[in-house]
Amino acid sequence: MRSPTDPRPPAPDFGRVSAEHAQIFIGIMGTLHSEPTASAFGRLLKKRLGAEDYILLAHVFEEISVLILHRLIPEALLFDAFAFDLYWDELREDVVSLRSQTGNEKFCENFEIAAERAREYRRDRPPKLRWRRRDEGEGPPEPPGGLSDRPPEAGPSAPEPVPEAPTLRRRS
Repeated sequence: MRSPTDPRPPAPDFGRVSAEHAQIFIGIMGTLHSEPTASAFGRLLKKRLGAEDYILLAHVFEEISVLILHRLIPEALLFDAFAFDLYWDELREDVVSLRSQTGNEKFCENFEIAAERAREYRRDRPPKLRWRRRDEGEGPPEPPGGLSDRPPEAGPSAPEPVPEAPTLRRRS
C-alpha cells in the first residue's frame, strides 16, 4: 500500500476482469473475426491496409472503446488482448482527416482516449514472454517484481515459491 507521503502518483486502475466479461469479449472477437471486419483487421495486423479499411476499423474500435470508457468491460481485458495504441497510430491520419472534412471533432474520440490509456497500460506492463528474449541474449533486464522465470531471492520480504504445475505428457 502506498503511503500518503509517497510522491509517485497512484497506478492507473484498468479494472478487474471476471467471468461475467467473457461473453462481451467473445462478442468483440466475433466482430473482429467476421466479415467485413475480419479482412480489414487481418490487413491491419500485417500493416497492409487498403483505402476502405481505415474508417471501417476506426469506427469498430470507437464502438469497442465506448464499452471500455463506460466501464462495461475492463480496460485490462482488452488492452491485454489488443494493441489499441498501435491501432490508433496506424489509423490516426485518416481519422484526423475525416474530422477536418466533416467538422465532426468527436469522431472516434473514444478510440483516441482508449489508445492513450492503452499506452499507459503497455508502459506499466512488460511483455509476458520477455524471458524468451533474455535467454536469446536480447531484451531488457528483469525488472523487480512481476513475472519471472527465476525463483525469488531469499530474504524476509521474498514471497514463498509457487510449486510448478506438473507437465502434461503426450500420448504416443
